[in-house]
Amino acid sequence: MKKWLVLYALLCFVVSMVACSVSESVLDNADKRLKALKSKGVPDSVLSQPRVHLYQARECKRKSAWGEAHDAAKLMKKELVKAESYYRNKVSKLKPSVDSLRAIIQKARQNYTGIELKKFDSLGTIVDSFAKIDWLLQSYAKAKELVGLIAHFNDDAATAKKLRDSIPGEWVCTQQDKSTENKDINAVARKVFTFEKNGKAKFVESKKGQSGPYCKEDWEFVSNGTWDVNGDTIHIFVNRFAAVRQVFERMYIEQGGKKKTWRKEPKPTYDSTITDGSQDRFISFKDLNEDFEQTKKFKK
Repeated sequence: MKKWLVLYALLCFVVSMVACSVSESVLDNADKRLKALKSKGVPDSVLSQPRVHLYQARECKRKSAWGEAHDAAKLMKKELVKAESYYRNKVSKLKPSVDSLRAIIQKARQNYTGIELKKFDSLGTIVDSFAKIDWLLQSYAKAKELVGLIAHFNDDAATAKKLRDSIPGEWVCTQQDKSTENKDINAVARKVFTFEKNGKAKFVESKKGQSGPYCKEDWEFVSNGTWDVNGDTIHIFVNRFAAVRQVFERMYIEQGGKKKTWRKEPKPTYDSTITDGSQDRFISFKDLNEDFEQTKKFKK
């Protein structure tokens, strides 16, 4: 009799363990549902909880902690239902709103040219890329953000249009290094912007003279490229940069300070094609107007 009672108890224990166990098919199905939600653009913040419980269920099952695996699987199912409900209620219904915002974006882009259009399109491309893979939540958020920036883009476009005719010409800034303590210090630095009406640009920087007690400079750099204006800022896109000359002189003091010798230390010249934007420049029209003199004006 006792033997049968022991066998019965053992059988009940095995049955209870089987009842509490979690099948691999249930976990695989949950994993597929999570991946499907991810592919539809449901954010990680919504999917994090069911993922955690799925991981816990698998780990507990691997360690034969059947009761804990069962509890984790139960929580996983509950959170997974919430995530799928989130998709049905919020994400899947966003397509008409996304389409409406994209229509507003397409209409607005017709008002822009040059830099404004490039910047606007770079943001619009993100909206389109999310929409193409049905990441509607992300597409909606980016589209709403871009629509909110349209007023800013319009202001920049209006400012650029107003300034564009005033920019073509030659603009010169001259600065002189002098010292009341050392009259030998007398160097002249020049910056010259040339903005052509056809969009070409040239920027020449040069300096010549003694700029310090132990240094003389004689150099010139020339940048060539194109220009455009965005808002109140002029951008120069440099595609060619040349060091026309780089001659430096340094004073060496020898014989215990009795002998002072100037020695030339020239650096090589070069003319390089620029493709990475490393030499691009920009300046606000306000700074150009205040710090430079327009010595030539190119009219229409």
